[in-house]
Amino acid sequence: MKSASPGLPAGFRDLLHEEVKTRRAIETRMAEIFSDQGYRELSPPMVELLEVYARGNQHLHQEAIKFLDRHDQLVALRADFTPAVARIVASRFSGLPGPFRIWYSGDVFRKVDRHHTRFCEFGQVGAELIGLPGPDGDREILSLAIGLLDALGLAEVQVHLNHAGIFGGLIRELALDRRGASEVRSEIDRKDTRGLARRLEELGVEEEIRRQVQALTMCIGGPEVLQEARTLLRNAESASALDDLARLSDSISGWSDRIVYDLTEVDEMEYYTGIMLTFFAPQLRGELGKGGRYDALLGAFGLEAPAVGFSFSMDHLVELQ
Repeated sequence: MKSASPGLPAGFRDLLHEEVKTRRAIETRMAEIFSDQGYRELSPPMVELLEVYARGNQHLHQEAIKFLDRHDQLVALRADFTPAVARIVASRFSGLPGPFRIWYSGDVFRKVDRHHTRFCEFGQVGAELIGLPGPDGDREILSLAIGLLDALGLAEVQVHLNHAGIFGGLIRELALDRRGASEVRSEIDRKDTRGLARRLEELGVEEEIRRQVQALTMCIGGPEVLQEARTLLRNAESASALDDLARLSDSISGWSDRIVYDLTEVDEMEYYTGIMLTFFAPQLRGELGKGGRYDALLGAFGLEAPAVGFSFSMDHLVELQ
Protein backbone atom coordinates (compact mmCIF):
# COMPACT_ATOMS: atom_id res chain seq x y z
CA MET A 1 0.00 0.00 0.00
CA LYS A 2 1.37 3.41 -0.99
CA SER A 3 1.91 5.88 1.81
CA ALA A 4 0.03 9.17 1.61
CA SER A 5 1.91 12.17 0.24
CA PRO A 6 3.22 14.38 3.06
CA GLY A 7 1.53 17.73 3.48
CA LEU A 8 3.09 21.16 3.92
CA PRO A 9 4.20 22.91 7.10
CA ALA A 10 1.59 25.29 8.50
CA GLY A 11 1.74 28.70 6.83
CA PHE A 12 3.19 27.52 3.51
CA ARG A 13 1.62 26.67 0.15
CA ASP A 14 2.36 25.49 -3.37
CA LEU A 15 2.17 27.90 -6.31
CA LEU A 16 0.65 26.29 -9.39
CA HIS A 17 0.98 27.03 -13.09
CA GLU A 18 -1.23 30.07 -13.64
CA GLU A 19 -0.10 31.93 -10.52
CA VAL A 20 3.56 31.33 -11.37
CA LYS A 21 2.92 32.61 -14.90
CA THR A 22 1.13 35.73 -13.61
CA ARG A 23 3.88 36.46 -11.09
CA ARG A 24 6.51 36.25 -13.79
CA ALA A 25 4.54 38.59 -16.08
CA ILE A 26 4.14 41.15 -13.27
CA GLU A 27 7.81 41.01 -12.40
CA THR A 28 8.85 41.35 -16.06
CA ARG A 29 6.66 44.44 -16.56
CA MET A 30 7.86 46.03 -13.33
CA ALA A 31 11.51 45.24 -14.16
CA GLU A 32 11.13 47.22 -17.40
CA ILE A 33 9.79 50.25 -15.54
CA PHE A 34 12.43 50.07 -12.81
CA SER A 35 15.14 49.93 -15.47
CA ASP A 36 13.64 52.88 -17.37
CA GLN A 37 13.70 54.93 -14.15
CA GLY A 38 17.34 54.07 -13.38
CA TYR A 39 16.69 51.46 -10.68
CA ARG A 40 19.03 48.47 -10.62
CA GLU A 41 18.17 45.06 -9.18
CA LEU A 42 19.71 43.57 -6.02
CA SER A 43 19.13 40.08 -4.65
CA PRO A 44 20.02 39.72 -0.95
CA PRO A 45 20.51 36.18 0.37
CA MET A 46 17.62 34.19 1.79
CA VAL A 47 19.37 34.05 5.18
CA GLU A 48 20.76 36.95 7.21
CA LEU A 49 22.39 37.21 10.61
CA LEU A 50 19.58 37.91 13.07
CA GLU A 51 21.47 41.04 14.08
CA VAL A 52 20.51 42.65 10.75
CA TYR A 53 16.86 42.68 11.83
CA ALA A 54 17.64 43.60 15.44
CA ARG A 55 19.41 46.74 14.19
CA GLY A 56 16.55 47.62 11.94
CA ASN A 57 13.47 46.88 14.01
CA GLN A 58 12.58 44.92 17.15
CA HIS A 59 9.21 43.97 15.68
CA LEU A 60 10.95 42.25 12.77
CA HIS A 61 13.43 40.67 15.17
CA GLN A 62 10.53 39.01 16.98
CA GLU A 63 8.72 37.88 13.81
CA ALA A 64 11.80 36.43 12.11
CA ILE A 65 12.09 32.66 11.68
CA LYS A 66 15.35 31.92 13.49
CA PHE A 67 17.80 29.02 13.59
CA LEU A 68 21.49 28.28 14.15
CA ASP A 69 23.81 27.98 11.16
CA ARG A 70 26.70 25.51 10.92
CA HIS A 71 28.91 27.88 12.93
CA ASP A 72 26.26 28.16 15.67
CA GLN A 73 25.50 31.76 14.78
CA LEU A 74 21.89 32.87 15.22
CA VAL A 75 20.49 33.58 11.75
CA ALA A 76 17.05 34.16 10.26
CA LEU A 77 15.21 33.59 7.02
CA ARG A 78 14.76 36.88 5.17
CA ALA A 79 12.06 38.75 7.10
CA ASP A 80 12.22 42.03 5.18
CA PHE A 81 14.19 43.38 2.24
CA THR A 82 14.86 46.91 3.51
CA PRO A 83 17.36 46.08 6.31
CA ALA A 84 19.13 43.67 3.95
CA VAL A 85 19.42 46.37 1.27
CA ALA A 86 20.66 48.82 3.92
CA ARG A 87 23.35 46.32 4.95
CA ILE A 88 24.46 45.82 1.33
CA VAL A 89 24.63 49.54 0.53
CA ALA A 90 26.52 50.35 3.76
CA SER A 91 29.04 47.54 3.29
CA ARG A 92 29.46 47.40 -0.50
CA PHE A 93 28.68 50.90 -1.81
CA SER A 94 30.33 53.07 0.86
CA GLY A 95 32.47 55.73 -0.80
CA LEU A 96 30.64 55.50 -4.13
CA PRO A 97 28.64 58.49 -5.38
CA GLY A 98 24.91 58.24 -4.82
CA PRO A 99 22.02 58.34 -4.87
CA PHE A 100 21.48 54.59 -5.18
CA ARG A 101 18.32 53.42 -6.90
CA ILE A 102 17.58 49.77 -6.10
CA TRP A 103 14.75 47.34 -6.72
CA TYR A 104 14.18 43.75 -5.62
CA SER A 105 11.74 40.88 -5.88
CA GLY A 106 11.51 37.68 -3.87
CA ASP A 107 10.01 35.92 -0.87
CA VAL A 108 10.15 36.94 2.77
CA PHE A 109 9.41 34.75 5.79
CA ARG A 110 7.79 35.65 9.09
CA LYS A 111 6.28 33.70 11.96
CA VAL A 112 2.49 33.78 12.32
CA ASP A 113 0.25 32.43 15.04
CA ARG A 114 -2.52 29.90 14.38
CA HIS A 115 -5.19 32.62 14.36
CA HIS A 116 -3.44 34.70 11.68
CA THR A 117 -4.54 34.61 8.06
CA ARG A 118 -1.17 35.42 6.48
CA PHE A 119 1.17 32.82 5.11
CA CYS A 120 4.64 32.48 6.63
CA GLU A 121 6.13 32.90 3.16
CA PHE A 122 4.96 35.69 0.87
CA GLY A 123 6.28 37.51 -2.16
CA GLN A 124 7.41 41.14 -2.18
CA VAL A 125 8.55 43.48 -4.92
CA GLY A 126 9.79 46.95 -4.12
CA ALA A 127 12.30 49.75 -4.45
CA GLU A 128 14.66 51.79 -2.27
CA LEU A 129 16.03 55.25 -3.06
CA ILE A 130 19.11 55.85 -0.92
CA GLY A 131 20.94 59.18 -0.78
CA LEU A 132 18.23 61.60 -1.92
CA PRO A 133 16.76 63.50 1.06
CA GLY A 134 13.47 65.18 1.78
CA PRO A 135 10.72 66.13 -0.65
CA ASP A 136 12.69 65.33 -3.81
CA GLY A 137 13.20 61.72 -2.78
CA ASP A 138 9.65 61.42 -1.47
CA ARG A 139 8.18 62.70 -4.73
CA GLU A 140 10.36 60.39 -6.81
CA ILE A 141 9.39 57.27 -4.86
CA LEU A 142 5.70 58.24 -4.97
CA SER A 143 5.92 58.81 -8.72
CA LEU A 144 7.62 55.44 -9.20
CA ALA A 145 5.01 53.57 -7.14
CA ILE A 146 2.05 55.22 -8.88
CA GLY A 147 3.63 54.61 -12.30
CA LEU A 148 4.05 50.91 -11.53
CA LEU A 149 0.44 50.61 -10.39
CA ASP A 150 -0.82 52.37 -13.52
CA ALA A 151 1.28 50.09 -15.74
CA LEU A 152 -0.39 47.07 -14.09
CA GLY A 153 -3.88 48.53 -14.65
CA LEU A 154 -4.36 49.40 -10.97
CA ALA A 155 -5.29 53.07 -11.22
CA GLU A 156 -7.91 52.60 -8.48
CA VAL A 157 -5.27 51.98 -5.80
CA GLN A 158 -5.05 54.81 -3.27
CA VAL A 159 -1.96 55.90 -1.36
CA HIS A 160 -2.54 56.74 2.30
CA LEU A 161 0.11 59.23 3.50
CA ASN A 162 1.25 59.90 7.05
CA HIS A 163 4.46 61.06 8.75
CA ALA A 164 6.23 59.06 11.46
CA GLY A 165 7.00 62.19 13.45
CA ILE A 166 3.33 63.00 14.09
CA PHE A 167 2.60 59.95 16.22
CA GLY A 168 6.25 59.62 17.28
CA GLY A 169 6.33 63.07 18.83
CA LEU A 170 3.23 62.35 20.91
CA ILE A 171 4.51 58.94 22.03
CA ARG A 172 7.83 60.43 23.14
CA GLU A 173 5.95 63.07 25.12
CA LEU A 174 3.85 60.33 26.74
CA ALA A 175 7.08 58.57 27.81
CA LEU A 176 5.41 55.16 27.47
CA ASP A 177 7.33 51.91 27.51
CA ARG A 178 7.42 49.72 24.39
CA ARG A 179 4.32 47.75 25.42
CA GLY A 180 2.28 50.86 26.22
CA ALA A 181 3.27 52.53 22.95
CA SER A 182 2.33 49.38 21.02
CA GLU A 183 -1.10 49.25 22.72
CA VAL A 184 -1.81 52.89 21.85
CA ARG A 185 -0.61 52.33 18.28
CA SER A 186 -2.97 49.35 17.93
CA GLU A 187 -5.98 51.35 19.13
CA ILE A 188 -5.21 54.18 16.67
CA ASP A 189 -4.68 51.71 13.84
CA ARG A 190 -8.10 50.17 14.57
CA LYS A 191 -9.58 53.69 14.59
CA ASP A 192 -11.28 52.76 17.88
CA THR A 193 -11.87 56.13 19.55
CA ARG A 194 -13.48 54.69 22.69
CA GLY A 195 -10.88 51.96 23.06
CA LEU A 196 -8.10 54.51 22.62
CA ALA A 197 -9.59 56.83 25.26
CA ARG A 198 -9.92 53.94 27.71
CA ARG A 199 -6.35 52.75 27.06
CA LEU A 200 -4.86 56.24 27.49
CA GLU A 201 -6.72 56.69 30.77
CA GLU A 202 -5.51 53.29 32.01
CA LEU A 203 -1.94 54.32 31.15
CA GLY A 204 -2.31 57.49 33.23
CA VAL A 205 -1.90 59.93 30.34
CA GLU A 206 -2.84 63.50 31.23
CA GLU A 207 -6.00 64.87 29.67
CA GLU A 208 -4.39 67.45 27.36
CA ILE A 209 -2.13 64.83 25.74
CA ARG A 210 -5.03 62.33 25.60
CA ARG A 211 -7.03 64.87 23.62
CA GLN A 212 -4.24 65.31 21.08
CA VAL A 213 -3.72 61.56 20.59
CA GLN A 214 -7.47 60.96 20.23
CA ALA A 215 -7.62 63.73 17.61
CA LEU A 216 -5.54 61.54 15.29
CA THR A 217 -8.42 59.07 14.92
CA MET A 218 -10.47 61.79 13.17
CA CYS A 219 -7.76 62.91 10.73
CA ILE A 220 -8.48 61.10 7.46
CA GLY A 221 -9.20 62.83 4.16
CA GLY A 222 -7.79 65.40 1.77
CA PRO A 223 -5.05 67.96 2.50
CA GLU A 224 -7.48 69.92 4.64
CA VAL A 225 -7.03 67.37 7.46
CA LEU A 226 -3.43 68.52 7.80
CA GLN A 227 -4.63 72.03 8.66
CA GLU A 228 -7.22 70.61 11.06
CA ALA A 229 -4.57 68.50 12.80
CA ARG A 230 -2.22 71.50 12.99
CA THR A 231 -4.79 73.38 15.09
CA LEU A 232 -5.23 70.38 17.42
CA LEU A 233 -1.66 69.21 18.06
CA ARG A 234 0.52 71.14 20.50
CA ASN A 235 3.53 68.81 20.49
CA ALA A 236 6.42 70.58 18.70
CA GLU A 237 7.79 67.45 16.99
CA SER A 238 4.33 66.45 15.77
CA ALA A 239 3.64 69.97 14.50
CA SER A 240 6.95 70.03 12.60
CA ALA A 241 6.14 66.66 10.99
CA LEU A 242 2.72 68.00 9.95
CA ASP A 243 4.43 71.00 8.33
CA ASP A 244 6.72 68.62 6.38
CA LEU A 245 3.71 66.65 5.18
CA ALA A 246 1.88 69.84 4.19
CA ARG A 247 4.87 70.99 2.10
CA LEU A 248 4.94 67.64 0.33
CA SER A 249 1.19 67.88 -0.21
CA ASP A 250 1.62 71.19 -2.05
CA SER A 251 4.09 69.57 -4.47
CA ILE A 252 1.99 66.49 -5.31
CA SER A 253 -1.36 68.15 -5.96
CA GLY A 254 -1.44 66.51 -9.39
CA TRP A 255 -2.07 63.17 -7.69
CA SER A 256 -4.85 64.46 -5.43
CA ASP A 257 -7.26 61.78 -6.71
CA ARG A 258 -4.83 59.06 -5.57
CA ILE A 259 -3.74 60.46 -2.19
CA VAL A 260 -5.50 60.16 1.17
CA TYR A 261 -3.96 61.85 4.22
CA ASP A 262 -4.49 59.32 6.99
CA LEU A 263 -2.92 60.16 10.34
CA THR A 264 -4.33 56.92 11.80
CA GLU A 265 -1.98 54.82 9.62
CA VAL A 266 0.73 54.14 12.20
CA ASP A 267 3.22 51.36 11.67
CA GLU A 268 5.19 48.84 13.74
CA MET A 269 8.28 49.46 11.59
CA GLU A 270 10.30 51.54 14.04
CA TYR A 271 12.83 52.65 11.45
CA TYR A 272 10.48 55.11 9.69
CA THR A 273 11.51 58.74 10.29
CA GLY A 274 9.47 60.69 7.72
CA ILE A 275 6.61 60.02 5.32
CA MET A 276 4.83 56.68 5.56
CA LEU A 277 2.95 55.14 2.63
CA THR A 278 0.20 52.53 2.71
CA PHE A 279 -1.38 51.30 -0.54
CA PHE A 280 -5.02 50.19 -0.58
CA ALA A 281 -7.02 48.58 -3.39
CA PRO A 282 -10.83 48.46 -3.01
CA GLN A 283 -10.88 44.74 -3.91
CA LEU A 284 -8.56 43.77 -1.04
CA ARG A 285 -9.33 43.44 2.66
CA GLY A 286 -5.80 44.42 3.73
CA GLU A 287 -3.14 46.69 2.31
CA LEU A 288 -1.46 46.12 -1.03
CA GLY A 289 1.85 47.48 0.19
CA LYS A 290 3.74 49.80 2.51
CA GLY A 291 6.72 52.09 2.56
CA GLY A 292 8.24 55.25 3.92
CA ARG A 293 11.31 57.29 4.74
CA TYR A 294 13.95 55.76 7.03
CA ASP A 295 16.81 58.26 7.30
CA ALA A 296 18.39 56.63 10.38
CA LEU A 297 18.51 52.97 9.31
CA LEU A 298 21.68 53.16 7.18
CA GLY A 299 23.47 54.67 10.18
CA ALA A 300 22.85 51.45 12.11
CA PHE A 301 25.06 49.75 9.51
CA GLY A 302 27.77 52.41 9.52
CA LEU A 303 26.70 54.71 6.65
CA GLU A 304 24.80 57.93 7.29
CA ALA A 305 22.43 58.40 4.36
CA PRO A 306 18.78 59.40 3.83
CA ALA A 307 16.54 56.74 2.32
CA VAL A 308 12.95 56.12 1.27
CA GLY A 309 11.23 53.13 -0.33
CA PHE A 310 8.18 50.92 -0.66
CA SER A 311 7.18 47.32 -1.30
CA PHE A 312 4.09 45.66 -2.76
CA SER A 313 2.71 42.25 -1.88
CA MET A 314 3.27 40.07 -4.94
CA ASP A 315 0.46 37.77 -3.77
CA HIS A 316 -1.99 40.70 -3.80
CA LEU A 317 -0.73 41.97 -7.16
CA VAL A 318 -1.48 38.52 -8.60
CA GLU A 319 -4.93 38.56 -7.00
CA LEU A 320 -5.71 41.90 -8.67
CA GLN A 321 -4.81 40.77 -12.20
